[in-house]
Amino acid sequence: MRLNVMLEPQEGLSYQDILAVAQRAESLGFEGLYRSDHYTSVGGHAAMGSTDAWATLAGLARETGRLRLGTMVSPVTFRPVGNLAKVAATTAEMAGSVDGRARVDIGVGTGWLEEEHRQLGFPFEDLDTRFRRLEEQLQVLQRLFDRDAAPFDFDGEFESLRGAQIVPVPEPRPDLIIGGTGLVRTPRLAATFADELNTGFQGPEGAAQRRRALDRACERAGRDPATVTFSLMTGCLIGADEREFVRRAERLKARSGDGRPFGEWLGDLEGAWVLGTPDQAAQRLGELAEAGVERIMLQHQLPDDLDMLDVVVEDVAPRL
Repeated sequence: MRLNVMLEPQEGLSYQDILAVAQRAESLGFEGLYRSDHYTSVGGHAAMGSTDAWATLAGLARETGRLRLGTMVSPVTFRPVGNLAKVAATTAEMAGSVDGRARVDIGVGTGWLEEEHRQLGFPFEDLDTRFRRLEEQLQVLQRLFDRDAAPFDFDGEFESLRGAQIVPVPEPRPDLIIGGTGLVRTPRLAATFADELNTGFQGPEGAAQRRRALDRACERAGRDPATVTFSLMTGCLIGADEREFVRRAERLKARSGDGRPFGEWLGDLEGAWVLGTPDQAAQRLGELAEAGVERIMLQHQLPDDLDMLDVVVEDVAPRL
């Protein structure tokens, strides 16, 4: 199980907040840091500031040296495919590579938060249309990052390109990650176009179901399932002991503004989150590994609490 940190910066985080987590994560040995790509608060907190995902990743590319970086995930509605490809290629050049792999991953998905689309003028179609848009952008991204592809023309429902190319194509090229929880269209797109499928907030049973769906999609596409990484993004709340865990949980509940009793609120997290003491967290991570999860993005919703990252590495990881 390869451990990564996940942040939700649209909930009021500045670049300096993100940088502090990234540098601590790198010093502790986490594999990577991923961030959401949103322009408004998912929690409905209109007064909270947000940052642009790719602008902050470019900054992190220069202020870290080993950490893998990426979006989890960029809605295809936000950027024309040529813009996304060029921004990602530039960030990949700024970041360089480690052990023969690019440090930058391009995570893409259909997008879902209607408010930010309406607020900033991005198109927000029905889900079927967004899936068609996603598949079209994946086709173009795959060709743009193919070093052997000659400049090409593309005429699609949403994109029209003439003599399309990225110069230079990053070497090594960024991995392409598709994010989603569906059991049919998302696995098919991952098997056809991607290096990795990322699903969100699943317990061991749900993760195993999606791993099987990915394997079936790969078989139908004539692809070895072992060539597509299966990863999971989920919430993480851990304490070095029960007292520390409860203290962190109470702080997160207060921050969320949830007015329910503590036990009811915590019970809603138990199905999918990695929670509790190091023994409890390690048990859940082991169950997820048995379900087929190879990488995990631990969503850190108390980002000013850097000490929790130490607990993950020093107390949980040795138990895996």
